[in-house]
Amino acid sequence: MRIGLVVDHPKRDLPGAVMLGYQLARRGVSATLVPMYEQAVDVPRLRLDALVVNYARPVNLDLMRSFARAGLPLYVLDTEGGVLAEKGGNSPPAMAAHIKESGYADILAGYFFWGSRLRDAFLTAGTMKPEQLHLTGCPRFDFAAPRWRALLDGEPRGYLLVNANFPLVNSRFTGKPGGEREAMVRAGWDGAYVDRFIADLKQVFANYLVEIDRLAAARPDRNILVRPHPFESEDVYRNALSRHANVLIDGTGSVLDRIRNAAAVIHLNCGTAVESVLLGKLPLQLEYLNTPTTAGHAALPARVSRQVASFDELLDAIDHIERETETFDFARVHAADIEAFFHLNDGKAAERVADVLTGATRSRRPYVSLLATVKGTRARPSLGQIVKGAASAALGSAVTERLRSQFNPARRDKRIAPPFVQTLLQRIAAHEQASPLQFTARRAHCATTGLPLASIAIEHAQ
Repeated sequence: MRIGLVVDHPKRDLPGAVMLGYQLARRGVSATLVPMYEQAVDVPRLRLDALVVNYARPVNLDLMRSFARAGLPLYVLDTEGGVLAEKGGNSPPAMAAHIKESGYADILAGYFFWGSRLRDAFLTAGTMKPEQLHLTGCPRFDFAAPRWRALLDGEPRGYLLVNANFPLVNSRFTGKPGGEREAMVRAGWDGAYVDRFIADLKQVFANYLVEIDRLAAARPDRNILVRPHPFESEDVYRNALSRHANVLIDGTGSVLDRIRNAAAVIHLNCGTAVESVLLGKLPLQLEYLNTPTTAGHAALPARVSRQVASFDELLDAIDHIERETETFDFARVHAADIEAFFHLNDGKAAERVADVLTGATRSRRPYVSLLATVKGTRARPSLGQIVKGAASAALGSAVTERLRSQFNPARRDKRIAPPFVQTLLQRIAAHEQASPLQFTARRAHCATTGLPLASIAIEHAQ
């Protein structure tokens, strides 16, 4: 049995995908990690029995319809399914309505939910059949659970971790002016609201930079690690904070590693407040910088954080960080606010997803189509999609992906490196006291031509 797992952004999503691949391999399944940008040309050549995609949005609906028409069972494990808005395009009722009204409900075999709040919204709306809705949690958070936490970089360093969350106004990837606004409107947000939100966010972002600058100056003895969001440009942070010797701007590596090594996490409306609670690190929310609009856009990070109401209060909390951490009720916060959106912190999300996938029955032959690759798996492909598909069919996507990434930083950041997958896979196996050498991660090859692909196959030698 072969199952494909679409990986959106490796920095954020790859460890969880490797964990899921490991759990599938343990069950005798060949799991293939498919870079999101290459799924249209790789999936038709992998002879898959099922595909788990990273989201179900208007931008990829035509592609998903093409897969479904070919008989490929499709599942959704959303890479951004936890920190949801109270209202608007990514509120639980709106997401449930989108899946039902867009036609996704007709082509999906199943949907995996981070938490019960979104699953219950799908049930209430009658979006899909109840047996298609699976409450599992998200595998990328398995590493925060005590069971797997030893796999993180465990060397405590005591810095203050400043996590940023401003890709909408400091985008690394969207070159077209207004591109992020258009994406939000397409996702179901009201245009007037988006304009108001972006205007407020620009001012909040500017103020956020000022406050981190003030913090670095006020506490020169404190090391501060500023971590931009994976989709943000780092240049603004370097320009604003480079004069401080105690500030490091570094967005590399796993955010879970960085949180585990921190004394505390400073943020504003950032979803990593949840990971901080999961790892027992105090999240400090700069609430005094919020506007009513930015505060209401996603309320969960504030609810799970120690909110500070002024710069002086921030300094006091930092100066007494051990006392603040001891008095913060992590268990209560998880039970009251996190579990409904992120499910259990038991390290078993990947197992639950793998059990569903391996328990599904197969009714058709595995999907393979060279013609689909040439057409980019579209019914009406553009000229560019045909050129990309034909080149990939002739050379293999491993070659074309490498060539294209030389000219496009966004694509370079989303490539999957086989050595990283192999190393993490073997560390997971060793942690479970399994034989690491029995688990392999290698570049996948076309099922018909043998050409090397951008995708990575994870297998267990029986």
